Amino acid sequence: MSYIENLLQGAEVEWKPLGEVITLEKGKQLNKSLLTESGEYPAYNGGVTYSGFANRYNYSENKIIISQGGASAGFVNFITTKFYANAHCYVVLPNIDKVDNKYVYHVLKMNQEKLMGKQLGAGIPALHTTEILGIPIPIPCPEAPEKSLEIQRKIVEILDKFTTLEAELEAELDCRKRQYEYYRNQLLSFDMLNRGGKG
Repeated sequence: MSYIENLLQGAEVEWKPLGEVITLEKGKQLNKSLLTESGEYPAYNGGVTYSGFANRYNYSENKIIISQGGASAGFVNFITTKFYANAHCYVVLPNIDKVDNKYVYHVLKMNQEKLMGKQLGAGIPALHTTEILGIPIPIPCPEAPEKSLEIQRKIVEILDKFTTLEAELEAELDCRKRQYEYYRNQLLSFDMLNRGGKG
């Protein structure tokens, strides 16, 4: 028996279009003069990370965002702080009576590559809402919302552990890469030898 079969214990799973269990909102244009290099709240637009800071926010913590426009359109992120969503940023608001917020995030993250491949338009590419709203999401025990959310949270707990582990491994890999570059530069810099050790 697979882990998911063990978790479901024979319970029904219904696949629904994501649009049936979320609301998708678009951020509001923030005047460039209000975007600073430092500020209280990160401001997200169409990139992989924030594009600057603002002194006000339009969304609270723990929200899923998707880049709407630009080369990174379709990139999925989870924001743990208050933030400002700019005009090229979609904000995903799950119906928490039916789906767990982080469960929706993991489903979207799994579909990130597909979303990024759906960019349309010359110049500044964009992602249409229908590409997001049409993503199928598995809902365990659809007739028993409490049981459904319990299963979803167990899945999230496991996936979050792997996400944390992945971040730790990436940090370790980055550290090792910098160490390698440092020693490579030390060991393969023959300038000092060629000059007889004179600096």
